[in-house]
Amino acid sequence: MQTSSRYYQLASRDMVYMKFILEAYEGLSTMSTIDGKKGIVRVNFPLGFAADLAALMEALSSEISLSEVTEEWEKSLKRESGSGE
Repeated sequence: MQTSSRYYQLASRDMVYMKFILEAYEGLSTMSTIDGKKGIVRVNFPLGFAADLAALMEALSSEISLSEVTEEWEKSLKRESGSGE
């Protein structure tokens, strides 16, 4: 099964809520915290569910402040921590 990832930024206080919502859609995706202070998370999902995830994230963004960011966040964090690629 091929998977992909998307990165999002949201308020730290909303991270648990978003994780619960994503977990309610069993098998749709998994969420990992990249930077809790900056509110950066990575959402991994099977490619076949890309449209479903996009629709869910759009609906979720009407409830919480949520914006998609690039994976450059993760790369810059690795550089900052000295564990670069």
